[in-house]
Amino acid sequence: MNSPRIIRLEDLPVEMLMEIFIYFTADQIYFSFSQLNNYFNLILKSLPKLILVIHEHLDPSVLSFFNSFNKILFKFCGSHTWFCSCQSHSFNGGNRLYEIYPTRDSGWYLKSNEKRFPYDPSKIENIIHPDNYSRLQSLVLPNASSKLIQLIFHGAFPRLKICHLGRCKSIIFSCSMTIQLQNLRQLTVRGQQGHLLEKILLVCPCLVYLDFSCDSYVPAFHFINHCFPSMKYLRLGLLKNFFFHNGQFIFLLSLFPNLSQFHLTVGQCRYHIETIKIQEIANNLHQQCPLLKILVLCIYMKGYMRCSSFIGSFKEITKMHSLFNYVEKCDSRLTITSHGFNPHSVYTYRYTRPSCT
Repeated sequence: MNSPRIIRLEDLPVEMLMEIFIYFTADQIYFSFSQLNNYFNLILKSLPKLILVIHEHLDPSVLSFFNSFNKILFKFCGSHTWFCSCQSHSFNGGNRLYEIYPTRDSGWYLKSNEKRFPYDPSKIENIIHPDNYSRLQSLVLPNASSKLIQLIFHGAFPRLKICHLGRCKSIIFSCSMTIQLQNLRQLTVRGQQGHLLEKILLVCPCLVYLDFSCDSYVPAFHFINHCFPSMKYLRLGLLKNFFFHNGQFIFLLSLFPNLSQFHLTVGQCRYHIETIKIQEIANNLHQQCPLLKILVLCIYMKGYMRCSSFIGSFKEITKMHSLFNYVEKCDSRLTITSHGFNPHSVYTYRYTRPSCT
């Protein structure tokens, strides 16, 4: 029996068409295929896996055509965002450094410069309809509204795996809250209160990637009595009033024994200045994080620790740990990294391990 000849795109089986459209975003599909015929439109509107990519301008006709999306991504890269990258970069023989957002929050978010992003992502909940909650798997946004934040952390999106929200409103957890987001693997929330870090870890116990930033003190954990072996990529900052030698640092490391990448930015307490012993920090990293491949350690010193003589020789620091390859000081900030200097950083002194030059 002869197979039917396929001479037009619509002659392909529906299953094959759906597989083809996986490689296109919603706007690409809409502008390329939606005007062909009614048959195609029925297929397009029933696509089970649809990615909405929001650029600087979003055509409202794309939203009105499709019923729902399972991935919503705000496109950060562009001519106005030279200091922002949403992709991973290769360092140290293939190890990956993941950067979803720029290290510095200022000057990038909508509050600071609305001209950079004419489309306001804080209104993204207008795109996400209640009948689509069970489909949504990925959200990548510069910021998020209070309503969207509460929907996410109260389990409204059971299939959500990737959630990068940038600087967003404070998360509100009720005392009786028992929900756990077991499927969530990647999370970015910035501009939060320090005490929320413990609650986020309790609600999201299976995270592989966490980018959490605050501008306050992170108090001692009261409810966590176990580690998080799934965590591979951890970025924390700016944790204020941080102590390295009173048990706080080693306890933090003990929670994440399988870390591959660790980015930590902290500030010393100005009222109880601690003499920082870099060798002890190196020993803690050796003992608690044997799988670590990428490291960024940034410390804002206070008082007498701002003086380089209390820090010690940069050359000797690079001998303390295999990942202490680059040491940089600028005023009160000491930075030790495994993979190189920030090309836009202002500095007063730098030292590079000879084997890395």
